[in-house]
Amino acid sequence: MDLGKLQGTTISAQVLNDKVTLLNIHNEHASAQVSLFGGQVLSFRPHRDGRERLYLSKLARLDGSKSIRGGIPVCWPWFGLHKEGSSLPAHGYMRVRQWQLIDLVESVEGTVLVLKAGDTSGAGFTGNAELELHISIGSQLRLELFTRNTGSEPFPLSCALHTYFAVENIMATTLDGLTGTYSDKTRNWAHLETPKPYAFSGETDRIHLVASTTVSIDEPQCNTTVKSGGHDSIVVWNPWSACAGNFPDMEADDYIRMLCVETALTKGFTLAPGRTHLLVQIIS
Repeated sequence: MDLGKLQGTTISAQVLNDKVTLLNIHNEHASAQVSLFGGQVLSFRPHRDGRERLYLSKLARLDGSKSIRGGIPVCWPWFGLHKEGSSLPAHGYMRVRQWQLIDLVESVEGTVLVLKAGDTSGAGFTGNAELELHISIGSQLRLELFTRNTGSEPFPLSCALHTYFAVENIMATTLDGLTGTYSDKTRNWAHLETPKPYAFSGETDRIHLVASTTVSIDEPQCNTTVKSGGHDSIVVWNPWSACAGNFPDMEADDYIRMLCVETALTKGFTLAPGRTHLLVQIIS
C-alpha cells in the first residue's frame, strides 16, 4: 500500500527493525502514531489543544522482544491471566503479533486505518477467528476491535483496549462516571463500592462491574473523556510506587504520569459461529 501523500493526510512508515514498524499519521485534526507490532496506537494529539492523550514509557521496548509499555495494547483473546495458569501470557498474545494495514480511508472527519491481524491462532485459544482494528484519527480517537468467529464452534472471548492515559499527576487526578461495585485485585478480588470522589493514593487494580459508557479523567487544568461500547466492564489500573519499580520497561516514578482506564470484556462471553463482536473506545 502506498503510504505517501494523500489528499488530506500525511502518513509515513518508520521501520525500527525487522519486527517493529511505526506509522506516523498527520491530518487537519490530529497527529497519531501506530505500531504494526501489536496493532497498537502509541500517540494521539488533537490539534485543537496539542495535548498528548496517551502515556508511552521512555523505557518501552521497541525491538519486538516484548509488548510495548504504553499506548493502547490490544488484549485478546483473553484478558488477565489465562485459566490454565501462568504458562500462558497475561492478556493473550496479540500484543506481540504482527498486524497489517489493509485499508486507509479519508473523510472530512479524519483518517481511518484498517488493521488486520495476520494470525489469530495460539496456545490457549481453540477458536477460529478474524480480528480487525479500525483506528479513526480525527478530533477524537476512535478504536473499533472486530472479532469474527469464522469457525463452526462457539468460543469464549475476553478482551480489552488497555489504554494508558497520560496525566500530569496521578495524585491530583480523579475519575467521574463510574458507579456500582468493583472487584479489587489488591484485596483478593473483594467486591467494593465505587468511591466518590474517585481519587488515587495507592496501587489500584480494579474491574468495575457496571459497564459505564462515559468516564471522565479529570485533572486541575484539563480532562479527557473516554466513551465505551460492546464492553461489560471498565478496568482501572495504576501500579503505584511499590509495583512500578518491578517493571524494567517503566521508570520507577512513571506511575505518577499514567493511568489505565480500559474498555473491557471480562465477565465471560461466548461468540457464536458466524457472529462478530465489536469493542469500541472513543477518546477526546
